[in-house]
Amino acid sequence: MNELKALLQKDDPFLRPSRLGSHNFPGIWTAMMPRELFGLRIPEERRATCMNCPKASYEGYRADYRCCTYHPRVANFLLGLASETAVGDRVLDNLLDRGMLIPEGMHYAPAQWVDYLDDLQKDAFGRSEKVLCPNLDQSTGYCNIHAFRNSVCSTFFCYKDHGDAGDGFWDQVQVLGSQVEMALGQWALQQAGFNLDQYFKAFDKLAKNIHKVSVRDGWQTEARESLWGSWLGREKELMRACAAAVVHERDNLWEIANSQPIRESVPFDKAMVKAVPKRLEDQIDPEDLEDSGGETVRPSVIWQDVMKAYWKLWDLPEGAFVVNPKVKIADNALQTTQDQYYQDKPYFIMFYPRKGSKTLDWKMGITAAQKAVLDLFVGTARELDTTLLTNPAFKALENGKNFLAEMLRRKVLVA
Repeated sequence: MNELKALLQKDDPFLRPSRLGSHNFPGIWTAMMPRELFGLRIPEERRATCMNCPKASYEGYRADYRCCTYHPRVANFLLGLASETAVGDRVLDNLLDRGMLIPEGMHYAPAQWVDYLDDLQKDAFGRSEKVLCPNLDQSTGYCNIHAFRNSVCSTFFCYKDHGDAGDGFWDQVQVLGSQVEMALGQWALQQAGFNLDQYFKAFDKLAKNIHKVSVRDGWQTEARESLWGSWLGREKELMRACAAAVVHERDNLWEIANSQPIRESVPFDKAMVKAVPKRLEDQIDPEDLEDSGGETVRPSVIWQDVMKAYWKLWDLPEGAFVVNPKVKIADNALQTTQDQYYQDKPYFIMFYPRKGSKTLDWKMGITAAQKAVLDLFVGTARELDTTLLTNPAFKALENGKNFLAEMLRRKVLVA
């Protein structure tokens, strides 16, 4: 029996999704992220419904691809865990065949990054046929490694119930998860006997000929040979060895991530940015233009930023508020596919870009109890005070304060 299989428990939580609020996240989050995260009141993000894509309904995204027109970075240990499933094992083989795998895991090559920037420039994200995640099952629209996806994919919600405050919270969770993934991925490589020094020296050398590093589908053959070193031909074995290292230390992953410095090839990162065509420079993240190579920020420090963003989600401000003139509350006619998706919600919040507009910006299904609370704010501004909190309609709504916070962040209620 191989080491990874021997270390995994029966019905191991690492091999199935974990619940955080009303959402599914990779099972390994239960061990690699702070325990306190699972005690937080997580936003429901009711409008970000992937299989009933609002972006496809209102903004012209492809209903079969949606936001998967992107090449995610997926850590080696996540792919190693995915290989314990039949579908995940096929994903790993596909990534190897396409040349999209390096020792740290699935990682877009320079040419693929340029393709992504080109899509952004042409406003083709969500519509692109050039950049598509290889882990997407195009016949079903589902992710083949959903229980092992990375933190960017896990925390991406196209619409946030809490608006800008929701963006701030999920951005911080994403940064936290990505930092932990990179730290654990490099630590696991060392545990597997992989030479990190040689690996980053190879990146430094590749920087000198950055335009020859990649082909359309992934990394060029010579580049892969240089990066994999003596592990070339045993790539899947290394992914599984990294997963085994993480599983073996499942009770210490947060502490390991906080003690493992993250290494990078500064020459390679700079070369990637310089290789971007001038016409696409506006699409580069300003942080990518800055000199890198500074000290690694510990996940425990990022966790403090997560908590600061979290408290902004639920604070109820002082003042009087009324239903936004851009909002209409309408019956759910159960006529369209989207209506039927919300068949348990008899009403819709209909949000328009301006008062009197016939072009719908977005809509969200709500219950009769939620509508009754919004009705309290129709026409006349109300204070968020004791009178409101003791109103029968408000008291009848479970988690009424949470609902009000969401409506304020989404600008459904305005001062």
